[in-house]
Amino acid sequence: MITRYVVCECHEEALVLLREMQRAEENNKNGDDFDEEIISHKPNTISLMTTLPGCAALAALAKGKEIHAFAVRNVLASDVAVGSALVDMYAKCGCLDLSRKVFDDMPTRNVITWNVIIMAYGMHGKGAEAFELFKGMVREGVKPNEVTFIATFAALSHSGMVSEGRNLFHNMKNEHGVEPTSEHYACAVDLLGRAGQLTEAYQLVNAMPHKHEKVGAWSSLLGACRVHQNVELGEIAANNLLRLEPDVASHYVLLSNIYSSAGLWEKAVEVRKNMMKKGVRKEPGCSWIEFGDEVHRFTAGDASHPQSEQLRNFLEILSEKLKKEGYVPDTSCVSRNVDEEEKENLPCGHSERLAIAFGILNTPPGTTIRVAKNLRVCNDCHAATKIMSKVVEREIIVRDVRRFHHFRDGACSCKDYW
Repeated sequence: MITRYVVCECHEEALVLLREMQRAEENNKNGDDFDEEIISHKPNTISLMTTLPGCAALAALAKGKEIHAFAVRNVLASDVAVGSALVDMYAKCGCLDLSRKVFDDMPTRNVITWNVIIMAYGMHGKGAEAFELFKGMVREGVKPNEVTFIATFAALSHSGMVSEGRNLFHNMKNEHGVEPTSEHYACAVDLLGRAGQLTEAYQLVNAMPHKHEKVGAWSSLLGACRVHQNVELGEIAANNLLRLEPDVASHYVLLSNIYSSAGLWEKAVEVRKNMMKKGVRKEPGCSWIEFGDEVHRFTAGDASHPQSEQLRNFLEILSEKLKKEGYVPDTSCVSRNVDEEEKENLPCGHSERLAIAFGILNTPPGTTIRVAKNLRVCNDCHAATKIMSKVVEREIIVRDVRRFHHFRDGACSCKDYW
């Protein structure tokens, strides 16, 4: 049941079920069995390795630490599967140091463990360290697999290490015996595109063997065109994607955003209209933050949270403080042709800002705020959160769908490259 919940992304229900499992075991110890056979409900390695991804998905650090403590008390932490899940959980909760400590303390490690720690460093923008881990893995005689290269390419991409990534891509078959797949081509396109080398990225997509599916590569190119505001290549990538996947909302949204950023409002509106005609709906922005024993969720523009009015009032006051510190709203992320004042106000309702505001108002001064989001952080929220970290004197850690952003003293760990 726990596994089913996790597979269906019902992570909170999975954690509740684990707690019920522990209570059932406690009742076994404390109750009278009336001569009936007692069935053990004590969580085992399978229980923990399937539940920890739920903590990672929710960025539920406190619950993850509880499970870690249980694993240590019951001599389960040394299991390679549990250890790998702990490495992943701490990394995805924003605690890279704890993730590395668990990794270093593991008595045995397999290729999955190495993949997890490489991916962890990549998510936190530490590409050089991730690449050193990759080389250390090879030195220790652990053979990299397809996932290893995906994790390493992603790490190099988020750190702008283009030459290292390009060399690794071209040598992965000869040096490591791994044939590049569609996913690896998509990673290489992302690596080049993110660095602004859009022409080379486009050429690589066209050079892909016919046996490979190109959806991932076109998607990487489209995302890069959004970042670098390249309308011409963006249209080419989007047209190919809409032919292959006409029901995927992100393709329409990215193309619309490219047009909006370029001031091509009529084209942006036309894309949105086509999207509506086909019945394709954009996934709403959602962010969540752990507080006490609960995970609080916020969606863009939603007012259902009990503190919604208080949060919006706080954000309005905070916005004025940010402007005094030099914050200038970036309205390029707003896809509607509205007046500038309304454009400035729209991002204030973004889910990550509501979650961050909740964290500031409900935790003691100086406490680190940890927020997770299901979509990419927009440019405006990124700029605002940098200055916010300075104004409120907090470290704010935001995990979006791509990577981690550690905001501290007015700067971000990504160095504005994401």
